[in-house]
Amino acid sequence: MKKLMMVLALALTAGAVTTAQAAQSCAAKRSALEKEIAIAQQYGNVHKVAGLKKALAEVNAHCTNASVVNDARKEVAKLEKKLAEKRNDISGLQADLKNAQARGDMKKVAKYQSKLAEKRADLQEIQQKLNQARAELAQLQK
Repeated sequence: MKKLMMVLALALTAGAVTTAQAAQSCAAKRSALEKEIAIAQQYGNVHKVAGLKKALAEVNAHCTNASVVNDARKEVAKLEKKLAEKRNDISGLQADLKNAQARGDMKKVAKYQSKLAEKRADLQEIQQKLNQARAELAQLQK
């Protein structure tokens, strides 16, 4: 009986932590929107204020633990797709570079090397964002 109570207490605590994290995320969304509303009001941007108030109403109505976790999952999936596309781009550029090197076209070689360096930097940035998104999702799922 004590073990059952202990397991239930741990389960409830874990659920409370997840709910608290989601609430923080929802609170952060609310806070960001409220700040944007204040700035838009300060500059007299009536249309932006209206749009932001609508967004705030949507957050207030629909921001839940499940929606925050779902959004995090979507973000991870989006970044994974972007990463795969970037890797595909790099593969294509590497093939183009090899062809240019085989032909001895130094102008094209330099062009493809430059593009490869740029794509690799983009790949690194996407990988970092993906790692961050995965860490945030893991935090939410705890």
